[in-house]
Amino acid sequence: MINKNLNVAVLGAGAMGCLFGGLLAEKGLKVTLIDVWKEHIDAINKNGLKMDGFGGDRFIKISATNDPKSISPVDVVIVMCKATALEQALTNAKNIVGDKTVLMSFQNGIGHEAIMQNIVGIDKVLGGTTTQASNILGPGHIKNHASLPSWIGEYEGGLSDRVKDIAETFTAHGLETIASDNVKKRKWMKLFALTAVGPLSAIFDMHHTELYVTNKESKLARELGKQIILETRKVAQADGVEVSEDECLEMFLKIVDSNQTNKSSMAFDIQYKRKSEIDFINGSVSKIGKKHGVPTPLNDMLYKIIKVKEGSF
Repeated sequence: MINKNLNVAVLGAGAMGCLFGGLLAEKGLKVTLIDVWKEHIDAINKNGLKMDGFGGDRFIKISATNDPKSISPVDVVIVMCKATALEQALTNAKNIVGDKTVLMSFQNGIGHEAIMQNIVGIDKVLGGTTTQASNILGPGHIKNHASLPSWIGEYEGGLSDRVKDIAETFTAHGLETIASDNVKKRKWMKLFALTAVGPLSAIFDMHHTELYVTNKESKLARELGKQIILETRKVAQADGVEVSEDECLEMFLKIVDSNQTNKSSMAFDIQYKRKSEIDFINGSVSKIGKKHGVPTPLNDMLYKIIKVKEGSF
């Protein structure tokens, strides 16, 4: 059922938070963006959110704040802050979580839901994943790259009325969202590609075409990526996610064949000397593998290399 009165807060108004919040606000939902970047928030409140790219260049009127304590409890919290800031951000914003508030994370990797559940309770947390893409062009200014679907679902599986209602409401307000009865598998499907694409792009400081297509040893890079993903698949299976070899390689092969000239977000984190999300990507695979007794030598090595790079700054 579509709820035109759904009140939404977006915790973390970076590129993806602004994209999700902006699209929903543009179609009439009440949305508040929350972020610590004051210049960004001020620009949005003064001029509106500038969204370029898919759908045309335009300004979208939307509320924004860097003080979550100024907001009353909302119906839905979309969590879009960096994984490394999740615990602190959500703790600071607990006042926006009411008795019936539902939270969902569309962040890269695995493990966010457990952190959210520890802070607000298991029953309030849904799983989410997206194929959308966006980047920041400046304060109050983002670029939308496409219109692609997102998925939400009860994290432990099954369809619920609340999931179906939120998905239907989001879709009706410009953000295509599919209610999934197995969102955990959906999150792993994205993680497979991330375990290879993220750290390899960061370690070699190459964009995807340089790494997988034009390099004299691109065949080796593709084979290494495949080995990392197949190792990750064993961990997913041990964790109760049934996925075929073709399914787990699907997104990686699309990236390899797409001739993209962009680097992974992890590569940009290393380039700009920021803490990456490696703990929630290869680090999570290693951790879950250890829990189930599944060896993860490739994920372990990639995790250590990125951690050493982070240690330099």
